[in-house]
Amino acid sequence: MAIEADKHKELIKRIKQGERPAFDELIESFKAKGFAIAFNMIGNAEDAKDALQEAFIKMYFGIRGFQERSQFSTWFYRIVVNCSLDFLRKRKRANRVFTELFSGQDGSLKEPEAIDIKSEPAKILIDNEINRCLEECIAGLPERQKACFILKHKNGMKIEEIAQSLNCNPATVKVHLFRAVGNLKKSMSKYKV
Repeated sequence: MAIEADKHKELIKRIKQGERPAFDELIESFKAKGFAIAFNMIGNAEDAKDALQEAFIKMYFGIRGFQERSQFSTWFYRIVVNCSLDFLRKRKRANRVFTELFSGQDGSLKEPEAIDIKSEPAKILIDNEINRCLEECIAGLPERQKACFILKHKNGMKIEEIAQSLNCNPATVKVHLFRAVGNLKKSMSKYKV
């Protein structure tokens, strides 16, 4: 990790001196992890690529002001999270149309039919439905809870890394994670067997 951080410092120094190939090399170092964060936040590969591209543009224009008070990776991941959240806000404003999954012809909700969970295809169907519902519930979390939950449980970041990436203290991250799990439990309670 220290070797990688030293490599990034050297690349940043070269970028600040105007070397374009150093910027390309830095992009290659962070492309995979940046995409994973954006994808887990947004849930769509094409949109995640757009958010990541926006993050790289912001990184390019902001790198001269990077003062190395924190790790470069922390600084960049904060940009990715913010670009992803901005994208989600824009999408939420653009998509104000909601449809009911199980609505009857008269507009009332109808209960889904019971499925025999003993058969393997039915179990797969139920597992897929639960996973889909979980992803929807994660997407519906408040922004900070969602960011903390995704960075911790989908991207494997440590509490301290998340705190630095979101520019808050570790205790705040723990509170957001606790609340996110509580909200998810409440949202998923209808799937208890």
